[in-house]
Amino acid sequence: MAAVFRIPAHPICVCFWLVCVSACGADLSAVSGWISRDWQVDSGLPDNAVTGVAQTADGFLWIGNPGGIARFDGVRFDSFSTQQLLGESTGRRLRRLLGGDKDALWLALDHSVVVRLQAGRTEVFTNDLPDEVVHSLTEDAEGALWICYRQGMVCRLKDGRVTRFTEPDQLPSGSIATLATDRKRQLWFAKGGSVGRFHDGEFKTQLQFEPGVVRLAPALSGGLWICAGFELHRLDENNTLHKCGDIQPSNTRGGTTALLEDRAGLVWIGTSASGLFCYDGKSFEMIPTSDLQISSLIEDREGNIWAGTGGGGLNRLRPRAVILHGRETGWPAAVQSVCETPAGEIWLTTQNGALWRQTTGGWTNVSAGADWPGGVATCVASGPAGEVWIGTVGRSPDGPKLYCWKDGRFTVLGQRDRLRPRTVHALLVSRNGDLWIGGEAPDIVQRFREGTFKEFKVPAGTRHIIAIAEDLKGDIWVGALQGVLLRITGDEVVNETRPAATKGIRGLHVTPDGALWIAYGGCGVGRLKEGRLALINAERGFHWDTVSQVIPDGRGSLWFGSDRGIFKVSQEQLDAVAEGRSNRVQPVHYGNAHGLPALQARSGESPVVLRSQDGRLWMPMRTALAVISPDKFRDDLDPPSVWLTRVIADDQLLASYGGTIPVRKAADLRHPTAALRVPPAHRRLAFDFTALHFGAPENTQFRYRLKGLETDWIDSESRRTVSYSRLPAGDYQFEVKACNSDGVWNERGAVIGIVVTPFFWQTWWFRIGTLAGFTLAMIVAVRYISYRRLRVRLQSLEQEAALDKERRRIARDIHDDLGGSLTQIAMLSDLALEDRAAPEKSAEHVGQISTRAREGIRSLDEIIWAVNPSNDTLQHLVDYIGQFAVGFLGASRIRCFVDLPEEMPDRNISSEVRHHLFLVVKETLTNIVRHARASEVWVRTVVTADSLQISIEDNGQGFAGAPSDADADGLRNMTERMREIGGEFHIETRTGSGTRVLLRLGGME
Repeated sequence: MAAVFRIPAHPICVCFWLVCVSACGADLSAVSGWISRDWQVDSGLPDNAVTGVAQTADGFLWIGNPGGIARFDGVRFDSFSTQQLLGESTGRRLRRLLGGDKDALWLALDHSVVVRLQAGRTEVFTNDLPDEVVHSLTEDAEGALWICYRQGMVCRLKDGRVTRFTEPDQLPSGSIATLATDRKRQLWFAKGGSVGRFHDGEFKTQLQFEPGVVRLAPALSGGLWICAGFELHRLDENNTLHKCGDIQPSNTRGGTTALLEDRAGLVWIGTSASGLFCYDGKSFEMIPTSDLQISSLIEDREGNIWAGTGGGGLNRLRPRAVILHGRETGWPAAVQSVCETPAGEIWLTTQNGALWRQTTGGWTNVSAGADWPGGVATCVASGPAGEVWIGTVGRSPDGPKLYCWKDGRFTVLGQRDRLRPRTVHALLVSRNGDLWIGGEAPDIVQRFREGTFKEFKVPAGTRHIIAIAEDLKGDIWVGALQGVLLRITGDEVVNETRPAATKGIRGLHVTPDGALWIAYGGCGVGRLKEGRLALINAERGFHWDTVSQVIPDGRGSLWFGSDRGIFKVSQEQLDAVAEGRSNRVQPVHYGNAHGLPALQARSGESPVVLRSQDGRLWMPMRTALAVISPDKFRDDLDPPSVWLTRVIADDQLLASYGGTIPVRKAADLRHPTAALRVPPAHRRLAFDFTALHFGAPENTQFRYRLKGLETDWIDSESRRTVSYSRLPAGDYQFEVKACNSDGVWNERGAVIGIVVTPFFWQTWWFRIGTLAGFTLAMIVAVRYISYRRLRVRLQSLEQEAALDKERRRIARDIHDDLGGSLTQIAMLSDLALEDRAAPEKSAEHVGQISTRAREGIRSLDEIIWAVNPSNDTLQHLVDYIGQFAVGFLGASRIRCFVDLPEEMPDRNISSEVRHHLFLVVKETLTNIVRHARASEVWVRTVVTADSLQISIEDNGQGFAGAPSDADADGLRNMTERMREIGGEFHIETRTGSGTRVLLRLGGME
């Protein structure tokens, strides 16, 4: 709600307002047309004393200071000391910095050292250079460096050779020499007031000025600019000298230090103690800088002027396109509503309730005039006939007032005329001449037509109407602070409020395409077109969500006033987002880079913004009135150059951009040829990048992606660094793109390949080896399991075979021994029965039956002993053989001596081994009984750690050789039996000396 001010009619007060008017007008005209922004040590500049500024082919700015040089991208300084550049233990003082042809940087240091930095190489020149203080550096058309010293000497450095020029034989006498090359690359000199050219190896004087320091600079149209003392002259190509004027500095001490003509034809003159001046062809203007000592001047590719100062750091100068009128310039109060008449007069109201008018003669406080009806003005609107309508605060006893100024006088409309709003906040003159009025209470909108007010009822609770606009169809749109949006068609009021946009409406504007743009106090802006509302807010790249003003500039962009200052967006981008063809807009914010402080847009009255007939935009802020000249903003159609500046893995620098200077101990990002290799154990990988746009670097936007990890581009906005946590092993490609403040993108951007090396267990050879090892292990495991199964199966089969064999053996033994004995017993029994008549024969048969029966019992005992598993021990085997030998030989009346071990080891012996071994012993004893004719037999058993040895020896007749009869088969059978159980069979005999049989069974451990 506007404050109430009562304007006293006292003549003194009227005089006070008139003084304010005249002072305000004078101050507004004195606003500088240039913006100066400085960078000092608190902004990252290494030293506030700047000894030179240059721009290399890659677009970077280089700033010289006594301790070294710094590379600048508009945001960040990267410093390189002279100690680093020369590789010395102590640094030298840098006196001058010059940008030369072929992307070279020339550095003049103390103690006769000149350095050339070019394409990553460093060349140091010291031979034949005088140990004097360097004053200036100049490069001629042949690439030679000219060095001027404070003592007056001049040296030329070409191909490493130094040529000295001294006075008076080679140079005029006098003060310090200065040199410059003109547009034709001719070298000019100035010394001691003499000005001339260097031609055919000689300095030839052509002009003479008062003795003193003379500065030279090439003229773009040809010829030369000459500043002698504080007088500026121009020497044209016909060698005609034209005097331009005097600078008239505030301090006449010292002199000029730098001279430059920019691409716009403005001449810049730097002084040693009086600051910086600009000559526009008519007059000189002093340009504010951070220090009055100007050491160097250059113009960059974007047209910015850079001034190095002796103690105020680095300054950038740009044309001022936004002028602020506020208390600092003498304006008494903030503006809250503005309009323009068809005649081009600007009318506005201020926060203190005053009404102002601008004419060709300046500003006039209308509310301070004698014919002012009184009251507090709130808003203004102009009509097609030149009338101006003024709304007021309606808290006077007479109720609300509405004024109309026309033809130099006021008409007052009030409560008796049926004016209803308590306070008028919004006025609109439609194309048909109707006046629409909105304000606070009651809930109505009024139309004034042909001297009559008509009321339109609006929804209850609408209360505070602050915005009115007319669309192309003639419908009237009304916006309220409570978020209500209404459309009035004819006599019908339609509620167009949308649930998605319920924030307070602060401004309305209809663009030529018929779209209604709505400024909201919390959800950005809305575009209502063909019945569809689209919101564009911070999520869509909008600069801020609280917007108070919207106005087109007639150049394809919409300008917005918000709680975070002024910004613009091209209408093409806005329409693309509103129609779903794009996801984000690219706003251009106007702030510190354009000489603007933190601003907050004004709202509450309508109309609140204006585009005047001269194309300027008038946007009231809470602290000042911003008057914007869109045509003064250079359209930057060239995309910014994009560079990767650093790649860091954890704390290790992997790659760096050196540009002109060499890169040591890291890869050079100037010409990346191979992918960077990153160790697998890295924790963080960071990329630093930049885009060179010096006009408004804060509006530069970036997009990046890491191919191999990300497929979509990621908006980093103005951030110039991005990092990734530990990346898995693989090949990647980091890409970054950027756009300038006009939304022009460098689609090529910058690219670097990254290879994250794997851990050894992630390498292909390890994986192949692991797979091969796993496969081999599986094969071995399968083979082992198969072998085990086969072995178990084989053992099972062997056991089955052994069991079958044992069964067959038992069956055979029973059949052969026991069966044979039983058969003989049966036959002998039959014979005994037949010979019953012959007792002798019968008795003989009975005796034979008894013998056969005992043999059968013995055979049965042997069979049972062999198959009984409890006898599968060495002890049982030896004991049984001994008992059998004694019994068997005793039946044949042969004495048997048995020698057994006292202690028998506890060892198991299979039934098959016992059986075969016993049969061999039995066969041996049987042969002794049948053939040896022995009376004594010795059975000896010897048990060792791994063998069993049985020796059977008789004292019989022996034999000389192997028998050839059937007994030989018995010996062969015994040999085969011992071989089957892994044993040995040996026989020793001699005729008349008995026989010794040796049975040896090994492998018993």
